Amino acid sequence: MIKVGLSGNRFSGKDEVCNNFRKISIPVFEADIILRFIIHHDFDVNKQIKERLANYYNTSTAFVSPEFAKTKEEIDIIIDCAEHSLFEAYEQFSIKNKSSIYTIFHSSILFEKDWSKKMNFNINVFAPKITRMERFQEITKKKVSDIAFLLSNEIDELDKNKMANFVVHSYNGRDIRKQVHEIDQFVIDSYLRTEQTQKLTPDGQGIVLTHY
Repeated sequence: MIKVGLSGNRFSGKDEVCNNFRKISIPVFEADIILRFIIHHDFDVNKQIKERLANYYNTSTAFVSPEFAKTKEEIDIIIDCAEHSLFEAYEQFSIKNKSSIYTIFHSSILFEKDWSKKMNFNINVFAPKITRMERFQEITKKKVSDIAFLLSNEIDELDKNKMANFVVHSYNGRDIRKQVHEIDQFVIDSYLRTEQTQKLTPDGQGIVLTHY
């Protein structure tokens, strides 16, 4: 099965893009939701976290909440402890949806954690920073200065575009549905080319998928 990572900065429109993939029957794995569930409820993962962060947390508590983390280093440790369980869950999700040519791995930290390297293709959902700030303010009613501070901790959206195989432009009335269909067709065509090559290759090893 082909694995397609999907990410984007805050308020870039990731959820809308995922919903468009669902409309064409592509399974979407919500990695952020599963990750939070693992961190809050997986006993073995919490044991690892508490062992590695013994100096930061009260180990008498049953489970660790990432909201208590005060530094990027602490957050990274928490996520690293849960990473194996997260990808086990994704593997089970892929098996459950084995009738689909590909699945979407939807994660807000796909590039930050280098999980993009585990995927065959990667999509970045892009909207200019000013557009994202306007969306942020409309929904949260936060001050512009507070929003700017929160967004300053992200990888630049243009850098994420360079790291992705595909960019979905989600602003100024761009047709998201059309862009999703184009990506879907490309992935399906890549799969069919690989299937054909495997049949023609004597050793049956086939080729590695590449975005041309």
